[in-house]
Amino acid sequence: MKLPRPDSLFARLLLLQVGVAVALIVVLGLFVYIERNAAIARLVGERWAPALQRAAGLPPTDAGSQAGRTLLRSDERPAGSWRAPLAAPRMVALDDELTRHGLNVRDAVVSRGSSGPVLWLQLRRADGTLGWFGIADIALLPRLPGRLALALLIIASVLAALSWYFTRRLTRPLEALRERMQSQRPGEPVPSREAISGATPEIAAIETAYDELLQRFERHERERALLLAGVSHDLRSPLARIRMAAGLLRDDAADARWREAIVRNTEEADRLIGSFLDHVRAGELSLDQHADLAAAARAAAAASGHAADELQVDTPAALPLSRTHPLLLERLVANLLDNAFKHGRAPVRLAVRAEPGRAIVEVSDAGAGVPEAQRESLQQAFARGDAARGTPGTGLGLAIVSRVVLRMGGTLAFERVDGRHVVRVVLPLHP
Repeated sequence: MKLPRPDSLFARLLLLQVGVAVALIVVLGLFVYIERNAAIARLVGERWAPALQRAAGLPPTDAGSQAGRTLLRSDERPAGSWRAPLAAPRMVALDDELTRHGLNVRDAVVSRGSSGPVLWLQLRRADGTLGWFGIADIALLPRLPGRLALALLIIASVLAALSWYFTRRLTRPLEALRERMQSQRPGEPVPSREAISGATPEIAAIETAYDELLQRFERHERERALLLAGVSHDLRSPLARIRMAAGLLRDDAADARWREAIVRNTEEADRLIGSFLDHVRAGELSLDQHADLAAAARAAAAASGHAADELQVDTPAALPLSRTHPLLLERLVANLLDNAFKHGRAPVRLAVRAEPGRAIVEVSDAGAGVPEAQRESLQQAFARGDAARGTPGTGLGLAIVSRVVLRMGGTLAFERVDGRHVVRVVLPLHP
């Protein structure tokens, strides 16, 4: 059984209920304990009153009840004794009972006897003198009876079990709602689900509101993606015509410079449009295929066009992944490499390896890396760091990587290892 976290809602509610139950049990037990000891003290006082009356020279109220009661006597306070707690409920009850029988208790101490503690009472005799009289009665010892302790333990156990049961029933729908929220991946359609079992009206309302919000967000993302994809696609046609027209210019020295500038700018615009389309695909392509991560990494490295002294590649022969898409894997690695070469410094190293339950992609370079304060913001679309202001680009590289990693249920991390900046992507290996 999985134990709840100490700061979870379940643990807090359980501790609150158990704490209240324990407090009530302690109060109840203390009340029963006090009343029991007071009742026993009154009985002891009634039992020993005739013997004490006779010893003090007073006429006994019940002459026959002192038989077998042996008092200890002393003219001085017993050595080694300590003062009895006169304000304790049992001592108050004993004093009241003895007073009712005409006995005037002036002081009380406790000493150790051969068979246990002895309660010594200082009484005023009939002749006006004071004397000490000892009562060796085990009933006067304050103790918690076994039956009462067992009853309190049973009550505490039952209340703790009931608190656990009802708290679990109260928090289980919240846990189910949290799991549903976490299982929803960006870009995936909102599945139709049954209502959460045992959900209160408040939790059901939260679930409904969340589903409606998710559907509106999905519709907004779909419309935005269609708009971006449509505009990007439509822009490529005039760019292609511009490039074709540039190729038809006169082949002379006067026009060569302008022709090269037109071609260069149309190619740059085409790359920017390609980045827009990659960002759209990162959220639209279905993750329903099998792909080889190692092969995708090698293909992205080869497409980058960098020599072996600039780009070092270390991949296994094959690393199959499920619930993915080969194009997304290739674009993920390609954007990591592109960022490393644009904003880092060669040599760049690409490493792919498998660990138990996960696949790891690491791209490292000798540059300064991404500042820690900007790591979160640079994963947003069109965000660019201070060091990248003068470098051509759209600010979509890390956004595409982050989006793909999030959809595949992985993690993206930035580290500094042995003086090199490392970007690590961890993807789950599904069975």
